[in-house]
Amino acid sequence: MRDVQVLCVDDEQSLLDLTETFLDRESDRISVVTATTADDALDVLAETDVDCVVSDYDLEHRTGLAFLKTVRENHADVPFILFTGKGSEAVAADAISAGVTDYLQKGGREQYALLANRVENAVDAARAERELERTREKTAQLHGHAADIAGASSRDAVVDAALSAADDILEFHVYGLYEAVDGRFEPLGAASYEPDSLPALDDGVLGKTYQRGESFRVDDVTETTDAAPDQSSFRSAVSVPVGDDVVFQAIAAEPNAFTTSDLELTELLATHVEQAFERLDREREYERTTEQLQAVLDNTTAIVYIKDRDGRYELANERFREVVDVDGELVGRTDWEIQDDEFAAEVRANDRRAMEEERAIEVEEDAYRNGQRRTYYSVKVPLFDEDGDPKGVCGISSDITELKERERELEQERNRLDEFASVVAHDLRGPLSVAEGYRELLAADLDDPRLDEIADAHDRMTELIDDVLSLAREGDHDVDAHDISIAGVASSAQSAVDLPEDVAVEVEGDGVVNADPSRLRRVFENCFRNAVDHGDSTSRIRVAVTEDGFVVADDGDGLPADAREDLFEYGVSDGDGTGIGLAVVREIVQAHDWSVRCTESADGGARFEFTTAEPPRPPATLQEN
Repeated sequence: MRDVQVLCVDDEQSLLDLTETFLDRESDRISVVTATTADDALDVLAETDVDCVVSDYDLEHRTGLAFLKTVRENHADVPFILFTGKGSEAVAADAISAGVTDYLQKGGREQYALLANRVENAVDAARAERELERTREKTAQLHGHAADIAGASSRDAVVDAALSAADDILEFHVYGLYEAVDGRFEPLGAASYEPDSLPALDDGVLGKTYQRGESFRVDDVTETTDAAPDQSSFRSAVSVPVGDDVVFQAIAAEPNAFTTSDLELTELLATHVEQAFERLDREREYERTTEQLQAVLDNTTAIVYIKDRDGRYELANERFREVVDVDGELVGRTDWEIQDDEFAAEVRANDRRAMEEERAIEVEEDAYRNGQRRTYYSVKVPLFDEDGDPKGVCGISSDITELKERERELEQERNRLDEFASVVAHDLRGPLSVAEGYRELLAADLDDPRLDEIADAHDRMTELIDDVLSLAREGDHDVDAHDISIAGVASSAQSAVDLPEDVAVEVEGDGVVNADPSRLRRVFENCFRNAVDHGDSTSRIRVAVTEDGFVVADDGDGLPADAREDLFEYGVSDGDGTGIGLAVVREIVQAHDWSVRCTESADGGARFEFTTAEPPRPPATLQEN
């Protein structure tokens, strides 16, 4: 492809013909036009696009250097090579001083080959310099448009600014931004070229750019299978991705219409557009998050606030402003300005603690609100600056005054219940002891089977008193939990229960749980008693450790399915018991955050399945601890 047009100037036509012949043979890029005088050469330059001038030194009426000076007045960037038979150091020095691109003496064929090489190099260098300068100018202009793109207030405005830049700066004639929507590319903005039919996401260079996320320059669509132009007149294109869902593409009717510089400038434009899209997305997300946060802050019943390191409020939600009885704005004030010194000091101490320990803390705080003393449960989280130093706290406080009052009432109620149970137990045991004493005196004098029935009634009353007292006290204290052996506690409970001689207790396996030993022992004791009380057929009680807890099963009479759900309620008995023993079991289980249910055992008896808060661990962990 002959893409270098050379103007050869020499006052001897035969030398011009020789130069043209040799350049044509030595280079497949060079085409030649000739002139025998400087004036004719200037006319050619005025009418023809010339990439390089090759001139002799001795011309008619002027020298080649004088001709160079005239050329430079209107064609400053055209390479000029002095190709002369008059060679001397003085001529070479004058030529260099005059600013020739190159200087070469005429000679044999090797000189013409050298001339062809010098011409190609000079033209390529000049073109590269012009392209570089063009790129610099376009980049500077593009940066001016970048301000419009970056400052656009909407996605449509970004698109319009980008397409305007493509038209004004890049001088593209057919171009557009295309977004992937529902399996097709849709043009964005009124200035985008709209094809006859919307291409699919895998069609042509547009689809290839989208699928790979890479830029492409196609010099000639007839030489690639990737291109799928919607018009047969389109021959070349540049295609650049803009983020994940948009592609910019420019197309031209002629081949090789786009340079590497065009592709680089398009990529720069795409970067500005992508950044603008991302900024708008961030702003929308920020606005949405801000609106949601504001809605939460203004509608929550909790008090939410932020304070700086000095304890001054920087943010307070609507709920806080409602409960604080102060005049004017809350932001900028300290706790000393909105409540009593005693409470303000307590709150400030908690703020400092959260910042000093650099962790969230949970505290209870008091304050006077509307003339009443209120109690708040507060979570305080330290806030940090860019250097990682505490700069304040964010707090969330909930009014728990009613809850605290309810806790105090329940505590008083539990105390009264315990006191009542103790008094009742004491007052009942006294008369019961007297009655049992007289029964024993009568038994010494009389052989009457009715005395045995009286003894059974006394035993039942004693059991009832013990169960009532136990139930009243189960909720009276917190769980004092330790890592304990299930098998060990079960064995201890077996020795404490007066079981019939024909009832065997078998403990299978072992595991470690975190529980209150005395209360877990009570669970086993009550389950063992229940196994005996609910029927006369029980001969074996089995305790086994499971993956999620343990079971107590017997081979007794079993329980009807419809009676199992109410079995743990007060006063419900499956036999001759008091109806309180299993209610005590339920209270202990709930205090440990466990669960229990009653099913049928493999032997047809009752099976109590206990699920612990954490699965039992191997017994070895107890020794390690």
